[in-house]
Amino acid sequence: MLKVKQMSVNAFWKGEVEVKACTEDQGQDYVVRILGKGSFIKESSCSCREDREKAVCPHIRAVWDAYQRSGKKIDEEKKPVMVYTSPEVRTMIREYTNREVARIQQEGQEAFVSFAAKLKINRKTGDIRVEFKLGRERMYLVKDLLSFARAMRQKTYVEYGKNFAFYHCLDAFTRESRPLVEFVVELVNTYRDYYGQFRRASFETQPPLRELHLSRENRDRFFFLTENQVLEAELGTGSSPAEKGEFLVCRQNPQFHIPIRMKGQDGLEISISGKRPVFLGEKYLYLLGTNRIYCCDEGCSRDMGVFLDLMGQAVQNRIQINGRDVPLFYERVLLRIEPYCIFEGDEIHWENYRPEPLQAEFFFDSKAPGQVQMQPVLSYGDYAFHPVEDEKLPRTVCRDVPGEFRVSQLIARYFKLPDEAGKKLVIQNDEEALYALLEHGLGEFSRLGRVELSDTVRQWKILPPAKVHASVSMGEGWLDIQVDLEGMTGEELEEILRAYQQKRPFYRRKTGEFLRLEDEGLTAVARLSTSLSLSGKQLLEKGVRLPGYRALYLDSLLKEGPGISFYRNQMFKAVVRGMKVVEDSDFPVPQALFSVLRGYQKTGFRWLRTLDAYGFGGILADDMGLGKTIQMIALFVDEYRNWENERKLPSLIVCPASLVYNWENEFQKFAPHLKVCTVVGSWGEREELLKTLEKGEYPVLITSYDLLKRDMEYYEKLSFRFQVIDEAQYIKNAATQSAKAVKAVRARTRFALTGTPVENRLSELWSIFDYLMPEFLFSYSAFRRQYELPIVREGDKEALANLRRLIGPFVLRRLKKDVLKELPEKLENYVYTKLEGQQKKLYMANAASLKLQLEGATDSSYSSERFQILARLTRLRQICCAPQLCYDSYRGTSAKLETCMDLIRNGVAGGHKILLFSQFTSMLDILEKRLKEEEIGYYLLTGSTEKEKRLQMVEAFQGDDVPVFLISLKAGGTGLNLTAADMVIHYDPWWNLAAENQATDRTHRIGQTKQVSVFKLIAKGTIEENIVRLQEAKKDLAEQIVTEENRALGSLSRRELLEILKGGTG
Repeated sequence: MLKVKQMSVNAFWKGEVEVKACTEDQGQDYVVRILGKGSFIKESSCSCREDREKAVCPHIRAVWDAYQRSGKKIDEEKKPVMVYTSPEVRTMIREYTNREVARIQQEGQEAFVSFAAKLKINRKTGDIRVEFKLGRERMYLVKDLLSFARAMRQKTYVEYGKNFAFYHCLDAFTRESRPLVEFVVELVNTYRDYYGQFRRASFETQPPLRELHLSRENRDRFFFLTENQVLEAELGTGSSPAEKGEFLVCRQNPQFHIPIRMKGQDGLEISISGKRPVFLGEKYLYLLGTNRIYCCDEGCSRDMGVFLDLMGQAVQNRIQINGRDVPLFYERVLLRIEPYCIFEGDEIHWENYRPEPLQAEFFFDSKAPGQVQMQPVLSYGDYAFHPVEDEKLPRTVCRDVPGEFRVSQLIARYFKLPDEAGKKLVIQNDEEALYALLEHGLGEFSRLGRVELSDTVRQWKILPPAKVHASVSMGEGWLDIQVDLEGMTGEELEEILRAYQQKRPFYRRKTGEFLRLEDEGLTAVARLSTSLSLSGKQLLEKGVRLPGYRALYLDSLLKEGPGISFYRNQMFKAVVRGMKVVEDSDFPVPQALFSVLRGYQKTGFRWLRTLDAYGFGGILADDMGLGKTIQMIALFVDEYRNWENERKLPSLIVCPASLVYNWENEFQKFAPHLKVCTVVGSWGEREELLKTLEKGEYPVLITSYDLLKRDMEYYEKLSFRFQVIDEAQYIKNAATQSAKAVKAVRARTRFALTGTPVENRLSELWSIFDYLMPEFLFSYSAFRRQYELPIVREGDKEALANLRRLIGPFVLRRLKKDVLKELPEKLENYVYTKLEGQQKKLYMANAASLKLQLEGATDSSYSSERFQILARLTRLRQICCAPQLCYDSYRGTSAKLETCMDLIRNGVAGGHKILLFSQFTSMLDILEKRLKEEEIGYYLLTGSTEKEKRLQMVEAFQGDDVPVFLISLKAGGTGLNLTAADMVIHYDPWWNLAAENQATDRTHRIGQTKQVSVFKLIAKGTIEENIVRLQEAKKDLAEQIVTEENRALGSLSRRELLEILKGGTG
């Protein structure tokens, strides 16, 4: 028995089909191929026909019959698979074929087609319709604009005559024609869409579109596109034969000839010629002249448009004006159109028709303290009236309605209340309104009419700017300031300062006069008082003594100007000049480091030297990786160049424990001649070292924050030349023992090194400056009241600018992108993974539970449960990393772990060296296990790694072939130089963006020669994605101060935590 099996069918766009099948005949399989169309076989082949003649064999016939039966059951076990080509496929093939042919044709096709418009203007209705022609030597009428637009869209080939055809595209048209073609295609497409929308339920075919109607909205654009072109036009009325002509489109105002004749005893008759059609666009007016179409400018269109439009609607284009209305018509209409018209006809004495002009008078008086009354009087000739009593005005008066409206608007702007009689307007006990009236209002009233002030009101004036005289003398590290305001007491200055703090624009003296608080002199004194917490009496009567570090701030405030004279002694000028031109200072760079230091590092050295010379401290806040350490070493090399002979005071460096040996190595590398003592080890070892320090053997001591706290009883007895704290964010909390310890050390000059002076709060900046120069930013309560709260809560830009002026001279920050032009690019990428299966279920359950807890909590209960909530947030992040971190029994997979391993494999295969950071050391353990399983070499550095081993691993990684360095974020985010790596993976996002950036900059720093790729792994739809979004939104504040801003998890509110959980709970 013959069986057909494994049949497949392919249909082609020409209607042909190819049938392939396998047939079984007496236990033997034969392969059949048939090419057919309809019911006919065109070609066929069968593996059984090798020795047969070319007749159709039984196998071919069986397959063809099976195909013809199509849906019938062919075989009990096997059913043939029928594949038909969709009609859309044929359309696609045709379209792409046509377009490719069109593109090839266009390659050799020049821009030769002209496109022109022909106008059809109805004189009677002003209606404008447009036909279009195209061609080369001969122009052909476009009979269907819909077909034309379709051809442009599909780039098809269209014939317009035996000798003219082309592929339609914009490049086929001449450059001059293209804008008009685009305009037409746009209008036609709009028409097609509207027609399709309103005829959706109808089955009628869309008729050809031979011409376009030019609406008012489209006329301006059409005549702009055809400017300076000659257009054909037909002018008719619809009932009579059309006149034909050619017209040049020109942007020019025509001269309008307007006949005006006397009518009756004292009336007028005005007419216009209907032979010159006028039509309006959306914005412009158009006039058809003898052989021109005039496009009027905006002024002419505005003034003539209404007149001509209404004249065109009048019977026989003619209007009449009664003698009583002539003055108003002359004032409102004829005077407006006169610049564009020639009035013809009877001689008319227009001065007889001129109306009486509007006169306005404003009388200001005061009958009681704190009160101003204003009585307005309007008049036309002998008729005077109050604005609210205009109904009594005789109808014979020709009123200036716009002028009266302008007066009423001005009155309403400055006066809100009428008096009891309703005749006068009143300002009552409102100093802001009175100040606005004196500052701006009286001038505006005087421009509209005559202003008369009573003697009382005349005394209420705004005084000219108060002249401020300030003098500053500097000596022995102190500044003596004296301020004098002409004719002002300290008590009055106190009141002015209170008004300034309330952000009022003025202060009113007891005499009734006003002072502008925006004047430069008073503003400078107010800022000085507010920012330095100085009273008015101190400034004016007693004088003030300030520390020398206020010199540059005073110089920025008390600049010479229209309202201030400023005396400065020579010492003050020298300090300010020296701090402003650090690059040109006289401090030579140590010869041993001259060729080592980069240009910006030499500037940093001179900046440090300059601050020290004037007794100031400062923050070297360069971007991570710019070499803050070597700039500080240069300072020590310069200071101790004759150490053996001079025996100066030693200097102390305090840093995190993980960086002590890094500092020692840097000294050995760049200043091997300087003896450095690392005060570390056991208590007994440190005690021996500290006891010998008094002998003066070491110019530089290095210890850690933790050891400094323990050994304070020894350090309190010592004095130091310089005290330097590295990673100064360690003392961001002023209440910690570390902060108290570094502030208790006696040192002549103090410096702080940090790439992130502000990580979470402005209080951190205050703490660092409290170490550098105590009281520089005042007490913390004063700083919080004056700067932190206004800036953070209220976004006070003035407080922010003032804080920047204060700290600016003492913070030096350069960014890599600004000073290291040769540093390779750093590419940052977010790599998203999606939780699946058991991992997703665990996350969703925990997130939903936490969300319910937060929604049910009050602000007070949230505060008490904060630590529990933070622990649950940490659990959510651990589930995103790998559920094994918090569920010992979990045996499923981790989407992020697998993504990370893929990155590592690809990186190792590409010859990259990789730094992988995680805040969870237990996550590093899991990664370590996977790396061992896949036999990928690695180093592991955590907080428990010994300092010596830490340095050994760093040095080894820089030179060997080990591809991966697993690093705990907190343990390895600072103090490491790992430029051998060119790939960084952040396994889990850290709340503190600066910590991530610091970690990345272990490799993206000086010495890096390769592009660094940074990959941040984020679990999509989880807390990780939302916290990244929150951090991006929150990072602006500290950038405005000195550096990047970062947010601590513990400072997030309940509302913000709910926002973070959004989207990750189902």
